Amino acid sequence: MLICYDISVVFREGPGLKLVLRCLLCFGSLLRAQHPSSQALDQASAAYQNGQTDGAARILDALLRDHPKDANALVLMGAVLDAEQRYNDAETYYLRALTVAPGSPHALNNAANHYLLTGNRKRARELYLKTIAIDPRHANANLQLAQMSVDDKQGARALSYLDRVAPADASDPGALLLRSRALALTGRCADAGAILKTFGDVPRSAGSLVFSIGMAQAECKLYETAEMSFSRALDADPRNLDILFNLGLAALRAGHGGRARSVLETVLRERPEDPDALYALAQVNLQEKSPVSAAALLARAEKVAPGRPEIILLLAQVAAQLEFFEDSAAAYDRYLKLKPDDDIARRERGFALARSNQSQSALRDLEWYIGRHPRDGMAYFELAIAQTLEDRAKALHSLDTAVQLEPALYQARYTRALLNLEEGNPAAAIEDLRSFLEKETDYRALAHLGQAYLATGRPEDAAAALERAVALAPDSPLVLVQYRRALVQLGRKPEAAALLAHLKTAASGAESAHGHVGLIDYLSLSPTGQRARYLANLRENSAADPGNVRLKVRLANALFIEDLTAEALEIVRSLTPDAMDARLQAECGRMLLQFEQFSAARRFLELAVAKEASSAARLDLAITIYHLENAAAALTELERTSSAHRNGDYYLLSAQLLDAQGKFTEAAQALNRGIRAAPTRPDLYLQSVAFLLKHKLYDQALELLKQTERILPDNRDLLLAQAVTLAIMPRDDEAQKVLASIQARWPEWDRPYLLNGIILEIQLRSSEARGMLETAIALGANTPEAYYYEALAITHTAPDDLEQAQSAIARALALTSNDPYICLLAGKVSSARKQYSAAIEQLTRAITLLPNLIPAHYALRDAYKAVGDNDRWAAELQSIEQIAEANAAADRSPFPVEEFVFTVRPPG
Repeated sequence: MLICYDISVVFREGPGLKLVLRCLLCFGSLLRAQHPSSQALDQASAAYQNGQTDGAARILDALLRDHPKDANALVLMGAVLDAEQRYNDAETYYLRALTVAPGSPHALNNAANHYLLTGNRKRARELYLKTIAIDPRHANANLQLAQMSVDDKQGARALSYLDRVAPADASDPGALLLRSRALALTGRCADAGAILKTFGDVPRSAGSLVFSIGMAQAECKLYETAEMSFSRALDADPRNLDILFNLGLAALRAGHGGRARSVLETVLRERPEDPDALYALAQVNLQEKSPVSAAALLARAEKVAPGRPEIILLLAQVAAQLEFFEDSAAAYDRYLKLKPDDDIARRERGFALARSNQSQSALRDLEWYIGRHPRDGMAYFELAIAQTLEDRAKALHSLDTAVQLEPALYQARYTRALLNLEEGNPAAAIEDLRSFLEKETDYRALAHLGQAYLATGRPEDAAAALERAVALAPDSPLVLVQYRRALVQLGRKPEAAALLAHLKTAASGAESAHGHVGLIDYLSLSPTGQRARYLANLRENSAADPGNVRLKVRLANALFIEDLTAEALEIVRSLTPDAMDARLQAECGRMLLQFEQFSAARRFLELAVAKEASSAARLDLAITIYHLENAAAALTELERTSSAHRNGDYYLLSAQLLDAQGKFTEAAQALNRGIRAAPTRPDLYLQSVAFLLKHKLYDQALELLKQTERILPDNRDLLLAQAVTLAIMPRDDEAQKVLASIQARWPEWDRPYLLNGIILEIQLRSSEARGMLETAIALGANTPEAYYYEALAITHTAPDDLEQAQSAIARALALTSNDPYICLLAGKVSSARKQYSAAIEQLTRAITLLPNLIPAHYALRDAYKAVGDNDRWAAELQSIEQIAEANAAADRSPFPVEEFVFTVRPPG
């Protein structure tokens, strides 16, 4: 989604043409008649104006000893002390003056000047306002109030003060520039420009005047001319960092990124913790398409100025662009504490939460927003993203509303198309995909359009769409899988075969076994290199912020996902576990457990449990101990969980460990308690389903998996487990519907194709099975069962194609030589090819592995007969008769479907 960033950093006041703080020395109007001390007061005033502050102070000290309530002398003494920067002493005299003459505009004005000098703008404003309440046309008070208003970007208020000033004072250059800036702030740039023209060609030496002109030009959004003015001001004062900053900001807004970068980097060399410069340089990086560098600068800026909402807001937006959605949501949290009334930010926090799979939190934000803004189509789109994890019917309804409110919201149309494809309604997806493709040419959308056409019996239209997709992404497994299907349906078998060969090469770089799954992959409009870009972003961010341990852990996780294990472990070894907080220790431990780095995981998890005995960390520690030691040791650790933390996940793991010790009754009791407590961890659900299938409790397994649809609706492994369970029951039609849904949602994942191929082959639908199995293998299913079933399907669909069958079964043998059924099929294929020596060797191996495998004996008997070995032929015949009277092993699948997903490896 396109995000527009507002450059909200403001130009800074520098050495501009400042309004002179006027200490009004016409004191006579304070009193009704000439005071006898007026001569001394005049002398003090003259000394002050000549810069002789010591002399003025001596005169005033003497005068105030005799006349301690002389307001004129008190005000002038305050001004003298201000000139000497003795501000605390000066304040005492102003307060005395205001006590003596509380209604004097002169005393009020000069006291206000004092507070403005000392940085107390609030008090200064109060006193200036009191001044003009008594003397509405007071020049200095009105001008200073106008300046404050301009500084606060309140142009109309500034003009109201300027309009009170007498013409003589209003013609002052500072007052004229102030009026031009006030006019610019109200959008009257033509009037502001007319004033600026009156200054003509200002000499470079008049740096403060040129600077003020630049500020006025910037407020009129004349950034290129403002950039030139600031450059000229810098010539007069080349070391002034405020001018340099404004020059950089003007260059940024004028689109001159190179110059802006150079200037702002110079500012930061002198002021490395300047939040405005960091923020502006981050904007430069965004203009130059370098969001990672921008994020690093914004993180520094937030540390320096944690209360600056615009910095945090931009950091939230950039984090979302980098696909760090949890970080984005956290930044929106911080921003909303400062700006709780920003409804759009709350909406975007909800969207970030949805994209990080935190649907419940996302729904709270998005439903709240829609309650206040029911006509915002984008909000309904973002709500739909959150609802896809909870209720797809509601998600489709929200997408309908989004499109109705904003017909041009093509992201909503694309998402609606994908959901309709998954829900088995491809006809409804076609119009949306075509509308989307009118706005944006995207290979994924073309692939899904081809998929929809195929599902509605339009292979010609599918091929046309997919040919366009192939031209855009010739190595995309998503595209190649659908295009091959279209070619097969059109009878273009040679092209389909060539495409299959290409798919095998292209898929080698596709999703790994631990690939990202879930909402973002499903709805992503990102290019082929989405994960590569995410990894690159992590690398850059980590390099830019080397002290950020959380980033290192995240980078290690991404490297594990990409099977860059050595590099990931190197990062893990660079961490200091003792220095990490418990939450990060637990996160790192779970990551290492997930990628089977058990010894390293144990260290982190033990530290996490010692610091904070959370149930999640202890569960992970128990699983780690199970893999390193045994189920009894793991159960001992698990039982240290306090009763308050014994939730559904605890009981599911307890059931698994009890079952591993052969304690079925206790395991079943623990499992029942766990199911009632609604566990949340998919890995424990999978193991629990494995337990139920192992004990042939199929209905209970299916019921448990139905429960996961509500709790973990976006977990593809659990959906695949549901298909496996349905296949075992057997409810094959329902299993294939679930598989079709998975394939629609994750079309580049090999597992559903493989399982579907196995089911179809078991049903003797070998032609369909072969296509599925070939696709699975091309997508990376490099497993014995994949090649075994492919070979079996070939023998059934093309019994003369013995070379292909032998190639497939040879690959299965290469992956495992200890399965009797694979050896049996290999022997049968070799016999059919009249390669009897190899056949005898393979069949003998099968019998060695499983002596009562009677089909192997039959096949071996036939092989001996073919080579004329009558003695062995007779011996095999006798063995067959003996086995038949006993308990022969069936000619069944070597890979029971229930073992397809659920493999609980023994520890060690």
